[in-house]
Amino acid sequence: MRIAYLILAHDQPALFGRLLHAVAGPDAACFAHIDAKHDPAPFRAAAGDVPVRWVAAPVKVNWGGYSQVQAMLSLIALAHAHGPFDYYLFLSGRDYPIRPDAELRAFLAAGAGTSYMNFYPLVDGTDFVHKVRTYCYYDWYARLPTRFLRRAANRAVRTISGWLPARRFVDGMTPYRGSTSWCLAGPVIDHVQAFLAGPQARAYTAFFKSVNCCDEIFFQTIVLNSPLRHTLRYYERDIASRRPGEMKNENKASLHYIDWNPAREDPAILGADDFAPMQASGKFFARKFDERRSASVLDQIDALRDAPAVPAVPAVPRGSVA
Repeated sequence: MRIAYLILAHDQPALFGRLLHAVAGPDAACFAHIDAKHDPAPFRAAAGDVPVRWVAAPVKVNWGGYSQVQAMLSLIALAHAHGPFDYYLFLSGRDYPIRPDAELRAFLAAGAGTSYMNFYPLVDGTDFVHKVRTYCYYDWYARLPTRFLRRAANRAVRTISGWLPARRFVDGMTPYRGSTSWCLAGPVIDHVQAFLAGPQARAYTAFFKSVNCCDEIFFQTIVLNSPLRHTLRYYERDIASRRPGEMKNENKASLHYIDWNPAREDPAILGADDFAPMQASGKFFARKFDERRSASVLDQIDALRDAPAVPAVPAVPRGSVA
């Protein structure tokens, strides 16, 4: 099974290098986009001997802006050109695998082409539906010289959006939202690429250039409006058998463990106390890590992940002598 790891990073090159070494292997390929606002040299140095294909023309990524989608699309295009791959797995530079690679591969093989992506339809009564009904221009705000001006521009656009009628979404499509932590099967990525080369692509991408946190909606909407939507984990449970609007927020279909406890960071930076719940979650990756604050738990994860597998002990038939 061939897995393409699509890694979007902007800080903590040492942690980025540790991530690369953790996922590297003979049937894994690593593709990286380093935010153009940052020097790529420390990231390339941190990669060491891990083969990495780098996005040649990275963009300046602004949180919540369409630039995040552009960076993700550049990773998909680069990996797709070097494929085919059975799975394309998107990671941030602050993610880390928390279980052995062999377990991940066995899980994916058992799923027979299932894709793993959180989702819910953005319809009346759901969380964050305003994101597709109002205007936002984070990439434009980022060009302004001061934080004060950026905030003022954001407030002004929100106020004007409140006076305008709700935006109409892309014709013929229902918007869906979910985490950017996804693992998509090869045919799903093939469809994404075909859609973005098709007749709807221009209007679709134009709409998302003025959507708040569009990276959480852009890919879910393409996939959930496609003939392959039924291949998503929990699709039958959460979409096919529920009324529109019944799901208020995203499900937990992805392979990531993330702690959104409001008493902690947004999301929480994981430490030693998180090791047990991470392992109990059944997930294969986690975020958010910090190269210093998470050092001890990363060592724990490495020790568990790199430990030799213990062979199963054959059961002794009942009635026999052990």
